[in-house]
Amino acid sequence: MDLLQLMQKARTLLAPHWVLSIGVCLVYGLAVAVPAELNSYGEMLSFLLAGPLQLGLCFFFLNLVRGEETRFELLFEGFKPLLTVLLSYAIIAALTIVGLILLIVPGIIVALGFSMTYYVIADDPEITFQVALEQSWKLTDGYKMELLVLNLRFIPWYLLGLLCLIVGVFAVIPWHNTTLALYYEHLKEQQHSSS
Repeated sequence: MDLLQLMQKARTLLAPHWVLSIGVCLVYGLAVAVPAELNSYGEMLSFLLAGPLQLGLCFFFLNLVRGEETRFELLFEGFKPLLTVLLSYAIIAALTIVGLILLIVPGIIVALGFSMTYYVIADDPEITFQVALEQSWKLTDGYKMELLVLNLRFIPWYLLGLLCLIVGVFAVIPWHNTTLALYYEHLKEQQHSSS
């Protein structure tokens, strides 16, 4: 698919919601990063918050790309299927680390393969973590390289954001997340058309 066109579409959809989206991403970043800086218990708290808040981001950005209501509170929707999201987060993190240790490339493949897990859970909060992981892997089958290229396209923008006193990064993060939500919708369409 035309990735540049997808990124442009994401920017257009995001335009009326940019300030709210930046606020949501800023709270996510602070909630995950700050506790880890406090002490060893803070690191555990960051670990416990990261998965549910990541799922909350998926709720928020899926609503945005679907033209549904975008509310700040969606960030905290990820705490409802708590056990599912915590188990998913722990397994994805563990497998990615093992893959990175093995030679880096397997870790990247694992991370890309499971990258749609939170979107799958956002679509069906009642789903089990095993099924969510399996569905993410199936969705990304044959698309991992394209997904990698899509993520790499944002690196120059993040670098530019860093040059803008780091503040610019918080403008790029919502754009990146909106694009990934659109890509998830694309993967679902592809899966539906092939079945």
